[in-house]
Amino acid sequence: MTYQRSLRSRMLSIAFVPCAALLLVALSVGGFLVHQAIHDRDDAENGAVTMAGASRGIAALQRERAVALKAPGSRSATYLAYADRIDTSLSSLREIARVAPDAEVGYQQTIAVEVLTAVEGMDRSDSLAVAGIDDEGRRDYAAAVGAYRSRLDAVSGKLTESNRQVYRNLVASVDWSRFGAVETALSAATPPPVGQDAWRVAAGVVGRSLGDIAARQIEYSAQIAIDGGRRVLSGALAAAAAIALLAGVAMAIVMQLARRLPIPVVRCPARVEPTPLTWSHLVSDYAEKSTLLAHTSRRSGRADLSR
Repeated sequence: MTYQRSLRSRMLSIAFVPCAALLLVALSVGGFLVHQAIHDRDDAENGAVTMAGASRGIAALQRERAVALKAPGSRSATYLAYADRIDTSLSSLREIARVAPDAEVGYQQTIAVEVLTAVEGMDRSDSLAVAGIDDEGRRDYAAAVGAYRSRLDAVSGKLTESNRQVYRNLVASVDWSRFGAVETALSAATPPPVGQDAWRVAAGVVGRSLGDIAARQIEYSAQIAIDGGRRVLSGALAAAAAIALLAGVAMAIVMQLARRLPIPVVRCPARVEPTPLTWSHLVSDYAEKSTLLAHTSRRSGRADLSR
């Protein structure tokens, strides 16, 4: 019985080692998946927060620029300084979208950055117009107007459905037509078709509408990023739990089979003890040996006489 228990213990130990290794590998893989998912989720959420903060920072710079361009001094230098700072912020947002952990998140963030860039182009050209355009700055103004309108046309079809509807309503509005007419006149150095007050009202409506579209697009991309990160984390947790469960079930099955495996019983032959000789056996053996010796001696003597 002790032999059987020892052999069974050895068999269980042999079965336990690969099962334990499998369980450790499963836990390691599951832990890696969860760690990677948490990292991706944090990156997505941090990118969304960064984009929202950068958009507010750009809006603040735009307000500062509008005031600075009205002050006496070199408007060209002021314009370029603010343009460089805002372009740097936009470049950092493009980098966030480029390294997004998910393709859909990166796509939506890229669209948001493009809308924000178009809004900056509109505000940049409008700030020049309000500050006053001379012959030197008219080329910059016309280039800014053409760039932001082309960008809007290219990105408008990629907006969310609600933003597309807002943009279509804006383009069909009177304020958009008035604002565009003034931009065309200023680019061509011709008198504006509407007065100063009507122009500024139209500029305010267009600017706020485009800003709202950009803000909603950024919020949408941020929500996509956060939802995607949480979805990846949930999937990783489920995968880790499934892997650990399968490894545990496999380990339990193998251990149970090892317990039920029949162990052959090896029976050793009994040790043969020599039977002690009794007195009668000794006398009989002596008589047999004496008779054999006498018989052998007679045959030898006859042989000698014949010679």
